[in-house]
Amino acid sequence: MTADLMTMLLRMTLASTIAVALVFALRKPLRGRFGAHVAYWLWVLVPLAIGVALIPAPIGPPVVQPAIGPISGAPFAIMSSPHFSLATFDTDTWLMWTWIVGTLICVTLLAIQQRRFMTGLGRLSQTAHRVWRAQNVTSCPALIGAWHPRIVLPEDFDERYTAAERELILAHERTHISRADVQINLIASGLRCVFWFNPLFHFAASRFRFDQELACDAAVIAQFPEARRSYADAMLKTQLADFGLPVGCHWQSSHPLKERISMLKTHLPSRARRRLGVTIALSLVTGVTAAGWAAQPKRPATEPDTKPVAEANALAADSNHANRHATYRSISRITYPDAQANGGVDATVLVLAHISVEGKVVSTEAKSGGDSSETFALRRAALEGVQKWTFNPAMKKGKPVASDELIPIVFSTRADETISRPDGALDPIRVNAPEPVAENDDDVGPSENTEFRKFHPPQYPRDAIAAHQSGKIILKVLVDERGLPQSAEVEKAEPAEAAQTFGDVSIATVMQWTFTPGRKGGKAAAGYVMVPITYTLTDDES
Repeated sequence: MTADLMTMLLRMTLASTIAVALVFALRKPLRGRFGAHVAYWLWVLVPLAIGVALIPAPIGPPVVQPAIGPISGAPFAIMSSPHFSLATFDTDTWLMWTWIVGTLICVTLLAIQQRRFMTGLGRLSQTAHRVWRAQNVTSCPALIGAWHPRIVLPEDFDERYTAAERELILAHERTHISRADVQINLIASGLRCVFWFNPLFHFAASRFRFDQELACDAAVIAQFPEARRSYADAMLKTQLADFGLPVGCHWQSSHPLKERISMLKTHLPSRARRRLGVTIALSLVTGVTAAGWAAQPKRPATEPDTKPVAEANALAADSNHANRHATYRSISRITYPDAQANGGVDATVLVLAHISVEGKVVSTEAKSGGDSSETFALRRAALEGVQKWTFNPAMKKGKPVASDELIPIVFSTRADETISRPDGALDPIRVNAPEPVAENDDDVGPSENTEFRKFHPPQYPRDAIAAHQSGKIILKVLVDERGLPQSAEVEKAEPAEAAQTFGDVSIATVMQWTFTPGRKGGKAAAGYVMVPITYTLTDDES
């Protein structure tokens, strides 16, 4: 879940950054050609791009076989008493908490800024519908209140401004109310908090507020075309504001006054040109949004012949596959410590592994295996080995979830020893003591020792028997110069869903075998061998 949230945040960040960059490139040309309100409309592209990043990607070509995940990185050790445990640094979780803390800090800072502004107004008294007077004369006029906006005027409003200027100021603030600019600014502040780590967003917020004020100025001038001079005089008289208003509309709002007054000198575009500009802006927004959605990585389509898979899934759900433990995806060999192998020290180490929703091992802890100094090395080897494995995550109600799994690691110097699986544990993994390598001058690859298949065959999963499932697994096994499997992973599965059903027991079984090592130049050499395992139900199985 954590990785999914971080991936979603990354997608939204990339989409919004591209959208902001595009707005920066087009806002001035469109404003000069079609008017300030067109540049203001263009900012709709940013939230739309973020929304598109959350929409499921288009469907691409089908994928027949699921990919095998990579092995997790090297662990570092943490010791505790009475248990011995290992833990890894979970980058996704760390990033998620960093983002959450940063978001809360940004929300707090904006809230403090909002509070400072509101406190600086002093006592407010209502003079008309939605019109209030403040004791302070330096932070007004302003529009405050996200849900019920109120126009706040300075105490010396009647003395500072002429009648014409007062009318223009009120028209300006009422235009903000009619266009829901306060609510829009609340959304903009929320996006700043979500993307607090992106400096482009904080700069874009000031440019957005500037375009908002220009669009409002243009709307007022369109109503009072003969009052340009009075409008400019009103701006010049409101130069005492000392800090901004995150949620609201501030008359001066710390925007470059020179550009706003320069805009008053230009002729407003005709109504037809303004409508053309809005059409162009909306077309750009729609086109870019559609292109961004289509450019997302394609989702794999369902295989054309989905009926057998659907039937198998339904049977699996009936056999409690919808809720299941994690299973092995890719494991590497655990080394039997030389001192314990030569001394005949055997032990079964029960490793409690916390598996993330992505199938990675987050932490491990030895629940048993003896507390003597002789078995200490075995416990450490087991914990370090499991840390490098990857799993198919546990499933709950058909969805992957994090889980704690009990993994038996059996260190045994007796090859004929029978291994049983403890209740509630995964299939045990056997670690055999290394055997001497026989001399041979031929160059050959490693091969399977069929005696181990005979005496240690894989067990048919009970759930697969209940669901009448058959399949074939081909494992790619790395065999070292001693004939010991170092790693095993599913190379191919027929059908594809057999990787989930039979991969776990196949890997666990093959890692208990000993192979005939390969040779090169007269010396034992490591190499890969393909091990096919077929699961077929006979008539007497049910």
